[in-house]
Amino acid sequence: MRNITVSKTAPHSWFTRSFSLLIFGLISLAFISACGGSDSDDSTISVQLDWTPNTNHVGIYIALANGWYEEEGINVEIVPYSDANPDVVVANGLADIGISFPPNLIFSRAAGLDLISVAAVLQSNPTELAVLASSDILRPRDFDGRTYAGFGLPFEESRIRAVIRADGGQGEFEIAILSTFAYEALFNERADFTEIFTTWEGIEAELRGIELRTFRFDDFGVPDFPGVILIAQQSTVSERSDVLRRFLEVTRRGYEFAANQPEEAARIFIEYVGEDVFPEAELVRLSNIMLADIFVDADGSWGLQDASVWDAYADWMLAQGILVSTDNEVISDEVPGGPLFTNLLE
Repeated sequence: MRNITVSKTAPHSWFTRSFSLLIFGLISLAFISACGGSDSDDSTISVQLDWTPNTNHVGIYIALANGWYEEEGINVEIVPYSDANPDVVVANGLADIGISFPPNLIFSRAAGLDLISVAAVLQSNPTELAVLASSDILRPRDFDGRTYAGFGLPFEESRIRAVIRADGGQGEFEIAILSTFAYEALFNERADFTEIFTTWEGIEAELRGIELRTFRFDDFGVPDFPGVILIAQQSTVSERSDVLRRFLEVTRRGYEFAANQPEEAARIFIEYVGEDVFPEAELVRLSNIMLADIFVDADGSWGLQDASVWDAYADWMLAQGILVSTDNEVISDEVPGGPLFTNLLE
């Protein structure tokens, strides 16, 4: 492999990478500021994506395509995508809403960022550890001594180590930080395992004729959590609750449409963002079908968050001893900053 960083796992070795990501995120804010961030107009909601448009974002784009935000007097602006961490972008007031993930939010809170989850985009976590089906890795304890193609996220090592140990292994493996090149590294046998969104990379692999074997985190002691969330500053929630609630109501309409009519939602999505963005329409269609069941809860409602689910995952994170405060002290009692989520849609 070329131009990769490989390191042995070690306690708190995530901290250096996390700090680097934070600095990179802050530098990237200059680009976002130049492109225009959050608008002072109270009817405008700016949204920072976590990646280029994909099916995790489909409900927002369905609402945009149908003019539903405009009908409610809301101007939604999609902030140009960059590699900046959406948590950092939102915390610095350059977007009102960010696409994020519970682990990110918990680490952001530990770092002193005043953020809160305002909606669950996905009700469960579709990320799984993946190996090629031809691999001799048959269970997580076989990850010992192997190379993980990773993304430099602060919680990766501890989560994988916990899975390996839950299966009777030592939790000793190497990491190659490759970001989105991690998938190709696995597919081309340049790494032994990685983490994929089964609802995207899993389908992409299948369409390419690549057979995978995957392992769910919650089968090995890691509590499930909402796979994708929408975050905002807590001050935005308190000061702009009316427009934020209306934004979420319309967004819920978009995601519930996608849950009930996934193939039509895929068609509208591709048509709106442009076929050049998604040359493989079948990937979008199959992904939307797979996501339909986890866009909504058992009652068919989008966005609501369960305190018991959040508590279980936050407690697990605290028990790992990997959350460190701004004073470099391990946080073990509770995640700072108050509740991690609010249900504005109730």
